[in-house]
Amino acid sequence: MTTRFGLRTEIILHITLLLGAALLFGGFLMLKLTERELVDQRVTSLSSAAEVVGSALGDMLGAEPESSMLQPHIARLLQPLSSGMTTVGVWKWSANTLTPVHLHGPEIAAFDSKQQLTSMRYIPEPQFVLSYSNAWLSLGRTASSYYKVTMPLYSKGSFVGVLQMRFPLDGVGHRVRTSFKILLVYVFLYGTVLFVFGLYQLNRNVLRPICSLMASTRQVADGNLDEKVSEAGPTEISSLATSFNLMVDALRSSRQRADEHILSLQKANRELKQTRDELLLSEKMASIGHLAAGMAHEIGNPLAAVVGYLGLLKSELPDGRQRDIVGHADKELQRIDQLVRDVLDYAKPVSDQEENLDPVQVARQAIAMLDRQGLFETVILTDDLPGQLPDVRMVPHRLLQVCVNLLVNARDASPSMAKIKVSGGADDTNVWLAIADEGPGIPETNLRYIFDPFYTTKAPGKGRGLGLSVCHRVVDEVGGAIEVQSKVGTGSVFKVVLKRETDNDAG
Repeated sequence: MTTRFGLRTEIILHITLLLGAALLFGGFLMLKLTERELVDQRVTSLSSAAEVVGSALGDMLGAEPESSMLQPHIARLLQPLSSGMTTVGVWKWSANTLTPVHLHGPEIAAFDSKQQLTSMRYIPEPQFVLSYSNAWLSLGRTASSYYKVTMPLYSKGSFVGVLQMRFPLDGVGHRVRTSFKILLVYVFLYGTVLFVFGLYQLNRNVLRPICSLMASTRQVADGNLDEKVSEAGPTEISSLATSFNLMVDALRSSRQRADEHILSLQKANRELKQTRDELLLSEKMASIGHLAAGMAHEIGNPLAAVVGYLGLLKSELPDGRQRDIVGHADKELQRIDQLVRDVLDYAKPVSDQEENLDPVQVARQAIAMLDRQGLFETVILTDDLPGQLPDVRMVPHRLLQVCVNLLVNARDASPSMAKIKVSGGADDTNVWLAIADEGPGIPETNLRYIFDPFYTTKAPGKGRGLGLSVCHRVVDEVGGAIEVQSKVGTGSVFKVVLKRETDNDAG
């Protein structure tokens, strides 16, 4: 899913938010810790001072029975604590009641009630009350903060009065809020410096290489595979640029191989078209030859009988009109016989120049031609041919035609990823090529029909049943033979046996 913002905007926005949040949180946490430490130190010092004053006041209240005489002494003792906003109250225990001796400060009304103060008679330990806001962020008006100490006074083990002091803590909060404002200014200035420096580094090390890579990618998409990007920069950017350049090199090599493969396919298509045309012509000639052979067989026998009868009749007739009629009839029958021979001559394939050749080279030429067409993609072809075989004498393209037909038939008969093995060998008189497949095999009752024209076991439209017939005729014309071994469920082996050319052996 695409967004409306670019990479630069996204990174800047995230850096700003994260950097500001980090600086604010860190500074604010430090302020709060400092504030807490200040409060703890203030409370500790006030508690210690209250204990010292309480001990002195206890001795003073126990020694001076008259309240009027106590006030000047208490005032002098509490003078250091009575400055500012501190509120101090001293009560003397007399006649089972508490009597105020000294009350000073702006918040006298905030002292505890007489009943609460009297209860301190039964509480031997001082009581401390801290009222301070624990809010994390207090920018507005807050409640008054204070620290209150209520302490029972003793003289020689006897309860003589109560001391209560209320120390304001608003100054601590005010100092913290002032520091927070300073912190905001510091965060803004420091964050600005970091942001500008980070933006410079981001543009230099990330954004510029990425923009360059994007421009190069568009060039490659337009077909320019000579585009290169600089590999300078941080490790990650350099690795990305290196990977991009390697990808472009691989694409360039792949394009070159594809172009070479296309040229090879075009050449193979032309060769295959030529072979196909020759095969079609051979199939047509085979069909005409089969028809002509049938005509010759059906017409030849009665024609020979009629010619024989006419010859016998002509020999028995005297010279004259009847003998001439028989002679003319014999000439016309000779014309019919010549017409049958002309049809047989037309059906016979055109003779090409025979030459000595190595069957291994022709077989490998057929394999390579069909492999370039992708005809062996669904099978596993095994080349078990020797490096060289003795020469045979025949027309090269006819042997190529035989190999192509047998290889295509083996491929058509083989299931997916089955093996097709091509092998060869020689003996003292013959040279042979064998093509074995792992197809369904041929029933024994059908083996005698496989070389008949128009006989096929393929589905309608997949073959006309002339391939093996043409192969058989071509091999038979040079004095060779095609041997077939087949077993249902195992596969078939077609073996082309040719006469060895003994005068020019190749090996």
